[in-house]
Amino acid sequence: MRRINAVFFDFDGVLIDSLPTMEIAWESVKKNFKLDVEFSDYSKYIGLPFFDILRNLNIKEELSKDVHDHYSEKSTFYRDKVKLNPYAKDILLWLKNNNFKTAIVTSKDLKRSKQLTEMFDLKIDLLITPELTRKGKPNPEPLFLAAKNLSVNLSESIFIGDMSSDMKCAEQAGCFYLHYLMGYQKLIKTSYGGNISSLREIKEFIINF
Repeated sequence: MRRINAVFFDFDGVLIDSLPTMEIAWESVKKNFKLDVEFSDYSKYIGLPFFDILRNLNIKEELSKDVHDHYSEKSTFYRDKVKLNPYAKDILLWLKNNNFKTAIVTSKDLKRSKQLTEMFDLKIDLLITPELTRKGKPNPEPLFLAAKNLSVNLSESIFIGDMSSDMKCAEQAGCFYLHYLMGYQKLIKTSYGGNISSLREIKEFIINF
C-alpha cells in the first residue's frame, strides 16, 4: 500500500516567489507609518503569520491592523511582480493526475492567497490560511487542520517548506518534511526531514519512498 497520500506546500518561497512584492509593500509601510525597521529585519520572520512578525519587530499593537491593511493593499497592487517557481505547476498537475491530495498551508492571508492561486491557476484541493486557525506556524495546528479537512493521516503526508518555522511545524505535526533549498531560507543541514533543490524531486521522493 502506498504510504504517501497527501502533499502540503508552503506558498511563499516554495510555489511562488513574492519577495520583490513583499519588499515594495514593506518599504511603503515604513514610509507611511514612519517605522525604522528595514526589510532585511522583516524578511527574517517570513513564514510566520503577519501579526506575529509585527510583534517580533516590536511594532506597536495599536498600529498592527492599519499596518496589515496597508501592507495587504500594496501587496495586492504589485502582485504582478510575483513569479511562479520552476516546476510548481508541473508537480501539482502530476500529483492531481496520480490522485494525491494537496493543500497550500500558508501564513499569507486568505484574500491574497486566493488571488494568487487563481492568478496562476494552481490546482489544489485545500487552502489553509491564518484566518482558519488560532495559532500559525511553527505551531502544528495548520497541518492538523489540513489533514482533518482532507481526511488523511499526517504520518502519510509530506510538507514542503523553505523556512525553519515550516520544518518545526512538520516535526511537531508528525509528518514528513522536505526543505526546498531554492526558497528563502537555505538550511543545508536540517534537524528534521530532508532537502530538495527542485520541486521535481518531490515526485522522485514519493516514487522511491
